[in-house]
Amino acid sequence: MSEAAVIAQSSVTRAGAVRLLDWLSRYAAFSAVLLVLLVAAFIAPAFFTAGNLRAVLIQSAILGIVVIGQTTALIARGLDMSVAAVMTFAAVLVAQSTATGNFGLLIFQLVVLTGLVGAANSLLVTWRRVPPFVATFAMLIVVDGARLAYTHGQSAGSAPAWLKFLGSGAIAGIPIPVVIWAVLLVVAYVCLNRTTWGRWLYAVGANRGAARHTGVAVDAVVVSTFFLTAISGTLAGILLSGYVGYVDNSLGANYNLNSMAAAIIGGVAFTGGRGGVIGSAMGALLLTILVNLLVVMGMDLYWQRIVQGAVLVIAVIIQGLRAQRAGRS
Repeated sequence: MSEAAVIAQSSVTRAGAVRLLDWLSRYAAFSAVLLVLLVAAFIAPAFFTAGNLRAVLIQSAILGIVVIGQTTALIARGLDMSVAAVMTFAAVLVAQSTATGNFGLLIFQLVVLTGLVGAANSLLVTWRRVPPFVATFAMLIVVDGARLAYTHGQSAGSAPAWLKFLGSGAIAGIPIPVVIWAVLLVVAYVCLNRTTWGRWLYAVGANRGAARHTGVAVDAVVVSTFFLTAISGTLAGILLSGYVGYVDNSLGANYNLNSMAAAIIGGVAFTGGRGGVIGSAMGALLLTILVNLLVVMGMDLYWQRIVQGAVLVIAVIIQGLRAQRAGRS
């Protein structure tokens, strides 16, 4: 075989490897969901009971709402570590609204919470040029501290009846959180794929310098992602407190890492510029199914952590290999 033929064959092989890794990074979550469900049918038939499937859908929806906001931040080459604190504080505010009975005050408090956290994260990242991880982690501590001061370190108690209906009720047999998640997914998909803002978001994540030189309002796009994560955290916190029926200081504690893990598993690049909300939704569904399956099988808590971490590591490895192959092609 001639040298030219060898080079051509090598190029085809590399291109095929890149396409395979690209497919895995984009659609691995969907394939993994189908595989896990198939395995569950053999090893844990109890997983498919109506009550358990309903719980999986609601838990996936609550995580998925957070993931929508986190996905936009990651696409823009950022992240938000404060969403868990926002979720817990929002749940506390709603639970305490039972005592005051002032719904207007509750709406005002939720808007202020969301606005202040979104603005603070945005200003730290765009104005002071603080790395997103540092800025949002600092905001996590601030919001947690503010919540403890607000509640004097005490749990807020039970969720009101209307919130329990919102978190666990149904419309035409479909759980309300799932309906909300589906609507938000459609809106987010359209915004990412059919609007100027969506094109700008991917441009900012791919190359901020180039995006700025082509007239993209880079800082405005980055600011929008932090407001979206704050909004999604507030809404998810409200639904979570309604679903579990009470509020305590550990509510939403795992949602920071789980939301990022779900997005990355769903094909969103940690380096920005690639991914979408449909893949992220599959990532949220996969994580929820895995954890629930382990619970149904009676596995200890540490196995849940191990499996979640292993899935995330595999997804990151696939993305890393894809980036390396693409760079060499």
